[in-house]
Amino acid sequence: MSTANEENVFKKKKKFPVITKRIVTGIVLSGVILCSIVFIAGYWSFAKQFRKLYDTNICAISEAARECLNPDDFDKYLQTQKVDFAYDTVHRILQDFVDKFELNLLYVSKVDAPDYTRITYIYNPVKNGGKWKEFPIGYSENYIEKDYNTTAKRVLENGEVIVRHTYKTRSGSHITAMVPVYNSEGKIVAVLGSQKNIQEFVNARRRFSFFVIVIEIGFAILIVILFSSYFNIRFIKPILLITHETDHFASYGGKPSDRLLTIKKDDELGTLAHSVHQMEYDVYQNIKELTRVTAEKERIGTELRLASQIQNEMLHTQYPAYPERKDFDVYATMTPAKEVGGDLYDYKLIDDDHLMILVGDVSGKGVPAALFMGKCKVLLDMNAVQRKSPKEIMQETNNQLCKGNKTSLFVTCWLGLYTFSTGELRFVNAGHPYPILYKDGQYSYLKEKPNLILGGMENVEYTEHTINLHKGDRLFVYSDGVTEAINKAEQMFGEERLMDSMSQTSLLNAPDTIARVQRNLEKFVGNIEQFDDITMLEFNLN
Repeated sequence: MSTANEENVFKKKKKFPVITKRIVTGIVLSGVILCSIVFIAGYWSFAKQFRKLYDTNICAISEAARECLNPDDFDKYLQTQKVDFAYDTVHRILQDFVDKFELNLLYVSKVDAPDYTRITYIYNPVKNGGKWKEFPIGYSENYIEKDYNTTAKRVLENGEVIVRHTYKTRSGSHITAMVPVYNSEGKIVAVLGSQKNIQEFVNARRRFSFFVIVIEIGFAILIVILFSSYFNIRFIKPILLITHETDHFASYGGKPSDRLLTIKKDDELGTLAHSVHQMEYDVYQNIKELTRVTAEKERIGTELRLASQIQNEMLHTQYPAYPERKDFDVYATMTPAKEVGGDLYDYKLIDDDHLMILVGDVSGKGVPAALFMGKCKVLLDMNAVQRKSPKEIMQETNNQLCKGNKTSLFVTCWLGLYTFSTGELRFVNAGHPYPILYKDGQYSYLKEKPNLILGGMENVEYTEHTINLHKGDRLFVYSDGVTEAINKAEQMFGEERLMDSMSQTSLLNAPDTIARVQRNLEKFVGNIEQFDDITMLEFNLN
């Protein structure tokens, strides 16, 4: 009799399922909000990516066009206002840029300081059949437009590359890239601008907005129709049953009822019912899984510590490395940001008269970088012992690294080969920070134009440089983890602080020199977690 009463109460409760209205209303509102968020995010991302594509494209066009100019002849052209064969050649090339890349126009002009409103045109090819008229060489005009004048000032005074999006100007809506033009002395003598119509961009944004709004409205209507009927039939009855059985579970001291098992297991609400019924089992399984995961993490930690030990064994750690040699002092350290690092160093006597020194920095961190570091070091050593020149070592190593480099990892590297009998140091810099040289009582950065990194592209020609080092001279080579270390104020250690640290080491041996720089670096960084591998190598001639 009691069971029958419970069934009657249950039927009365489900006769008017108010929860249906609440759930459907909530889902509809959530759907509308979600669609709005998706629309805003999608529109923002779409516009941003579209604009970035346009910006990158117009900048690349402008910079490519700039390479075709002969800036040293600009003053002659403007003074004589006469063109020659070289001028016509450049003009044809610029006109090809306009035609092939569908530009409105392209101009090279001088803009007079200080207000940058006076424009004198040197080149001005325009779109064939367009509404723009080409200005002849030497044509001048006053163009007062705050955005343009400010942009021209930044380009000509600061050398910035600026992209402008303008709407409803005298030339319509367009995107313009303005880049500085340098003469052979490195002085900015003009500005090059490339202009492209952006109506396609404006139309694309409108179409995207219309499409998303229509989809959102249709989606909301569909939710109301489907969920109103579907929830009444499919979900309300199981929900009320779960509610009733929850009260029953609490009233009988936590003993589960078999009524929950009548809900089908492949139903979402059935999953909820069976989850309650199997609560204790799930908790046990979770604890068991947690134990397994903890053990797995400990295993991985042990393997990483072993990998770190193996990596350290690949590098020179004994000092002195060559006790029998008193004519030089060399030492290096590598401090990884994680358990294993991607930096590498080496110093190897190829024979009694030649010493190879190198420092490298693999892109990325952790295990992939460490594996790539090991491969790179083996290849460098293998090529070095074949008595190749630094240039040949780098070129051969680069080609070998490029083969099968599916991970797209690369490495910056500085490699030098010192000849003791002549004092000659031949070196190659593959995208690595400039070393610090101590010579004739003065510290300075050994700045030679670096080549491309190793592993980036096959068949790269590397440039070999030469200096002479003699007794008392010193060389400090490092990775960018030194100069790019930051403190709490997000300031970088930088080249100036590194030079100040090195100025304190002129009387120290190689290990003490590195220790002094390390102490200054740690004092600067404080308790900020190390985010990049740090490698330092000191080579002294005694």
